[in-house]
Amino acid sequence: MNKLIYLDIIPSELHQVMNEKGILVKNYQPKLAPKKIVETYKKMVVGREVDKKMMQWQRIGKMLTFAPNLGEEALQFGCALAMDKKKDWLVPAFRSFHLMNELGVEIWQLFLYWNGNEKGSRFFDNVNVLPINITIGAQMSQAAGLGYAFSLKRKKSVAVTFIGDGGTSEGEFYESMNLAAIYNWPVVFCINNNQWSISTPREKESKVVDLSIKGIAAGVHRARVDGNDLLASYDVMVEALEHARSGNGPVLVEFVTYRQGPHTTSDDPTIYRTKEEEEKWMKKDPIDRLYKYLVSQKLWSIEDQDKLIENSKSFIQEQYDQMVLMNNTSIDDIFNHTYETLPDDLQEQKKIAKKYFE
Repeated sequence: MNKLIYLDIIPSELHQVMNEKGILVKNYQPKLAPKKIVETYKKMVVGREVDKKMMQWQRIGKMLTFAPNLGEEALQFGCALAMDKKKDWLVPAFRSFHLMNELGVEIWQLFLYWNGNEKGSRFFDNVNVLPINITIGAQMSQAAGLGYAFSLKRKKSVAVTFIGDGGTSEGEFYESMNLAAIYNWPVVFCINNNQWSISTPREKESKVVDLSIKGIAAGVHRARVDGNDLLASYDVMVEALEHARSGNGPVLVEFVTYRQGPHTTSDDPTIYRTKEEEEKWMKKDPIDRLYKYLVSQKLWSIEDQDKLIENSKSFIQEQYDQMVLMNNTSIDDIFNHTYETLPDDLQEQKKIAKKYFE
């Protein structure tokens, strides 16, 4: 009798072109020009300095709770570089700061959002980015909906969205991919596999090591990439976007990375993970490996690094100061944000609020 119970899900190869020492694999030629790589590296460094400063501000009450992006710079910038800013749309998760910034959202706007002001979700007209989605999984459905709209209008646009490794256990993760696959909607679903779902490790969240395998159930093409490798992340996203844009249906891309900081600033990762684990992943740091590569190519130096970090301080402060100027919220702003015509009960609440706070 033939065996009826078997497992034939073969893990996909992890695409990596630059190792932890900043050395490219044999015969690989970067698809990004040296000048563009240097330019992107600078943004990655500044992005990390932004995260560090935000952490400091949060601890002294100048910033509210937020989700740091430490260690995930390469995958975010690699994705943004591959996208067409005029055609494609991003439906972000809450850990997409640098990706949103690179696609046109100003840093001061993101500061405003993380200070609890919904004005930080109002982007400029030419920015194809939806507001941050805190609800886990809802962004997947929204991205599928955008793909549906692009398909109806025959637009050569692609919707791109991100979800964490833990979010792949949500129903909307499967439902959105399934619907997009059935109708060949142009969507690239991305998994930000940073090994932790708040305090739950990846192996306690999913039995499979290769999360891209989850796309098989929906018949979705998939790829798995080293999310700490800028060049590899860019390569995979270029191919995924072209696949979806050409009418071949959605793609699921898993970025394997590591969340160096806390889940949010209200979290303490030292409670649930070890120093040994953190040190192991720090050797794979995306900025460190790109620095080594650029230095080896004589495209960067320690003097350049010091100057960049020093100059970033004034730039970051300018962005914060701009946020402060915009952070003037009135009682009317709070109550009038959702409804065109305010319901009677909210009108009464607004009247009470004005009495006590104005």
